[in-house]
Amino acid sequence: MNPTYRAHTLRAVGAVIYDGLIMLGLLMIAGALALPVNRLLTGDASDGSHPLFQIYLLLVLSGYYLYFWKRSGQTVGMKAWRLKLVAQSDEPMTIRQLLIRQVTAIPAYLLIVGVFWQYWDKDELNWQDRASGTRLIYLGKKK
Repeated sequence: MNPTYRAHTLRAVGAVIYDGLIMLGLLMIAGALALPVNRLLTGDASDGSHPLFQIYLLLVLSGYYLYFWKRSGQTVGMKAWRLKLVAQSDEPMTIRQLLIRQVTAIPAYLLIVGVFWQYWDKDELNWQDRASGTRLIYLGKKK
């Protein structure tokens, strides 16, 4: 598969929404598995306010992206939208790069301008691309 060109922002947002739906299901399963432990921590299994429970769920979400990005450069949503994450240096991506990408993607998406930054950037990189040394590419249509 040869990448054809830089991924369009709307395609990337589509992949994030797709992955968001998958992560909702993943969080439901992870939450259900943690109910007995949460009951021990809070006395109420349905109380999701304990910091350890919230950190656990955050680690589940982070792990979803880290696993798929490190394994193939593609989450399930990225595969559906024909996107792939690659290192700008053409070397294998490191866990450090992927963690930096996750952390910088949060303000990029919350402030919106960080996601669309590629339209003003001379190298067509958004905030998380620039900070992590990675790049999202479009793989083109299947033949």
